[in-house]
Amino acid sequence: MGAKDTVIKTVTCDGPECTKHSMFDGAEPGVLEKPEHQWLKSHRIVRAADGRHMFYCSDICELKGIEKGVHNIQEAPKVVADGSQAAIALAAQAAANAKAQDAAIRAGQPAKVQLS
Repeated sequence: MGAKDTVIKTVTCDGPECTKHSMFDGAEPGVLEKPEHQWLKSHRIVRAADGRHMFYCSDICELKGIEKGVHNIQEAPKVVADGSQAAIALAAQAAANAKAQDAAIRAGQPAKVQLS
């Protein structure tokens, strides 16, 4: 008796709310002809600009992924180190000053600008 190496493949649709999932022996001939694996014949693979891959079973699931923004590059969450009331008031004042200076420059008025 000898050992047999097998490669089990697992394929899952990345569509939101989709439950399609197949698991099969990668070396098994005619695996796509089985009724439970028919959906694999019409699959789509989408590669995002940041290197992520999405696997969809149909156009419908791909469209649902697009609607949910799955293909968009995810921005890193903005971390607020100091969320105290004083820090919030200071940030709001800085934003108001920047807006006022921008309006003055656009109106041709003298403005004080700080570059950092």
